[in-house]
Amino acid sequence: MKKILILVPILFLSSFVKSQNSINYYQFLPKGYQLKDSNGDLGPVSNNDFDKDGIKDLAIILFDMEEKLPIFCIYLSSNFKVSKTYKYCDWTFMMHTLNYENGTLTLFSDNGSMGQYGELEMKYDAVKKDFKIIKYEDNSGNKTITFKVGRI
Repeated sequence: MKKILILVPILFLSSFVKSQNSINYYQFLPKGYQLKDSNGDLGPVSNNDFDKDGIKDLAIILFDMEEKLPIFCIYLSSNFKVSKTYKYCDWTFMMHTLNYENGTLTLFSDNGSMGQYGELEMKYDAVKKDFKIIKYEDNSGNKTITFKVGRI
C-alpha cells in the first residue's frame, strides 16, 4: 500500500511535466486552412524542438480550404507561449519535402515536370529567438521570401 501511495503522485507529476512540454498547435491552425490538399493528402510536418526550450515546435504545410493553395507555417513554443503568434509564408509549390537535420529545417517543393520549384533552408538563431533564412531559391530566380506573423 505504501508503494502505491508513493507511485501515484510520481505518475501524476510525470504526466503533468510531460503536458507542460507540449503544445497542441493543431487547435490553433489559421482559420480557413486545413491539413489536407485537394487530393486528400496530408501536407508534411516536422515536430521538433527547434528553439531548444524543451517543448516541441511545429513546422507544417497547410492548405487553403477553398483554393487549396499551400502556406508554410512555423510555430515556435518560445514565441507562442508569450504572444500566441506563429509565422507563415505563401508557398505556391506542390509535392513537398520537409526535413529537420543537424539544426537545419529544409523545405523543398516542386511541381513535377512543370519545372517550378522552391527551396528554403532555415536555422534557429538563439540570439534573435527566431529562425534565420540561410537559403531561399525558386524557379523565378527569387532569393528572398517574406514571412508574416499570424495571431491566435
